[in-house]
Amino acid sequence: KDLRLLWRVLCTDSASAAAASAPIAAQPPRQDDELLKAVFLLASETAAATLGDLCVEEASAASAGAGGGATSSSSGSRAADVEAFASQVALPMETLGVRTVRAAAPGSLMCFYPGRIFPGSERNLPMSNMLFSNEYEGVSMDGAGWYPKRLQGQAVGANLPKTTLWHGNRLAVGNLCNHPPKGKFPNVVPMAFRWPTWQELGQDTPAHWARLVPHVVMRGGQLVRTASGERDVPDDLKEKVWFPPWPHMGMALISIRPVQPGEELFWNYRLHPRSDQAVAMRYPDWYTPVDDDELERAIAEQWRDVEAV
Repeated sequence: KDLRLLWRVLCTDSASAAAASAPIAAQPPRQDDELLKAVFLLASETAAATLGDLCVEEASAASAGAGGGATSSSSGSRAADVEAFASQVALPMETLGVRTVRAAAPGSLMCFYPGRIFPGSERNLPMSNMLFSNEYEGVSMDGAGWYPKRLQGQAVGANLPKTTLWHGNRLAVGNLCNHPPKGKFPNVVPMAFRWPTWQELGQDTPAHWARLVPHVVMRGGQLVRTASGERDVPDDLKEKVWFPPWPHMGMALISIRPVQPGEELFWNYRLHPRSDQAVAMRYPDWYTPVDDDELERAIAEQWRDVEAV
């Protein structure tokens, strides 16, 4: 159902449709694999456009002498503008959520999910409340402790732990987005995408691209890859490639309805109920499952209202 919602907003949105590299069908594909292929392609092209804009922001910040990189959306940037804030619906022991600074249309890429990537074969995954399963690739992402550098020096980031890992992608705040409270629907949906290379983004060097990759790869408790490439490559590999294509999918949060300035971003965590507990105890106290059918009906009504105008 998430794929159908994404197909509709990505294909109906004129900017996404116009930028698509291939013609878009009038109706979503009936086969699940074809639907996934179509949405993945559109999400990847949307992500590439956003990352291209962020590279431009990075270049402008570098030219202006901002050592910390881009800290906010420039007035001419098409990339979303979001900010972390003290949310009233945040998880226990957490203080942050993510809200929009300016309005965004359905089909907009609002943020990326950052963090350490663990292969599906990893037996010792971290005990983390920000561990996200990318089922499109069969890997896990742990966003705990990952924050954009733009929070440094801000009051909202004053109490972050000393072990915070600061990254350079201002939109990589998907790990801070909350599950919708009871009575609210999600306004963004996670979707995998292919990371574009720095050459595909038209960059002369990988410098800005590398700052925007908010990931490292872990294996067996060891860091094995960063944006610059694999660690500990054997000496007999003379032709080591620096800053090669990023081998893992990224995860983007894409809006499924209009988002207004100041509105908090929510996505459906889709927690699996614990079968070994009583019915009332199968979910945490703060978690209310999202009714997918009600969400789909609400989105359909929204589109009917738009089409009637």
